[in-house]
Amino acid sequence: MADEEYDQDAEQEQEQGGDEQYDQAEEQVQDEPEQEPEQEPEPEPEPEPEPEPEQKQQAAPQETHNYAAPSGSDLTASKEDIKAYCDNLYSDSPSINWFTTLLKDEKLKIPDLLVDRTGKGGLPELVEYMKTQKSNIVFFLLRVNTYDDEQSSRAKFVYGRFVGTGVKFMQKAKLTPNLGKIADQFQVKHISKDMDEEMKNFDAINLSKDFLRIGGAHKPSRYDYGGGDVYSVQK
Repeated sequence: MADEEYDQDAEQEQEQGGDEQYDQAEEQVQDEPEQEPEQEPEPEPEPEPEPEPEQKQQAAPQETHNYAAPSGSDLTASKEDIKAYCDNLYSDSPSINWFTTLLKDEKLKIPDLLVDRTGKGGLPELVEYMKTQKSNIVFFLLRVNTYDDEQSSRAKFVYGRFVGTGVKFMQKAKLTPNLGKIADQFQVKHISKDMDEEMKNFDAINLSKDFLRIGGAHKPSRYDYGGGDVYSVQK
């Protein structure tokens, strides 16, 4: 009996001892601080690319033109010098009796003109040339010499605004606001005519009637249009 009691006491002590060890181990686990998760090292920033050196843009070369005198002309003035051609035509001894001009800028950003053709063959020569200009806008000046019975001579000038039937509508529309500035480049003109490539009624008879209508009291006896085209006034 005594042995059985001893064994039971021993077992109880062992159980108590085991419980105490378990409690201590549990306390140690609770006392141990939680370890923070290791943070991954931040990646090193990539080096910034070196800025490329700025390249200086070279200015585009300005367009230059050589507006020489029209071929076949005795004048050496530039095609841009409209006044020089007018002055020649207005002079007492002109080297030409007509000249034509074209628009320098077809888009009409500026109303400047360039001399296109000059001639010495008078009205017949001018008409034949203008019949070939269906696709163009042309401004021209024709000299007409008048004579009276006393053999005094005076010069008259016909200014022409020519728009070929092949010219586009938008270009015609842009032309209208610039007509005044263009006409101012021809300082002296007695008659202004609107024409196309048909050159209808642009002849010595009809032009002479226009001159006589505006001529006032002093009427010449004949009009010389050059190229052998002369109109004699009936008395």
